[in-house]
Amino acid sequence: MSKIIFWIVVVFVVLFVLRLVNMAKARHAPGTDDRKTNDQKPTGTMLGCSECGVSLPKADAPPSALRFRCSGPACAQRHGNAR
Repeated sequence: MSKIIFWIVVVFVVLFVLRLVNMAKARHAPGTDDRKTNDQKPTGTMLGCSECGVSLPKADAPPSALRFRCSGPACAQRHGNAR
């Protein structure tokens, strides 16, 4: 029984070492710069819809009579002022 446990531990240690080696190779591989993976553009100032409170970027927020509001049709239906 102790031989089986020994070999199971050896197999897990070998797998763990191989995983560490692969992670180190992937970290140093050319063309895999983690700083360049963020393809999203900055959102700018976030505003809340004056009617339902949903947050949205200022560039996407059409102005309403009060402040800014979201462009969701559900918001317009709920508050009775469609565009």
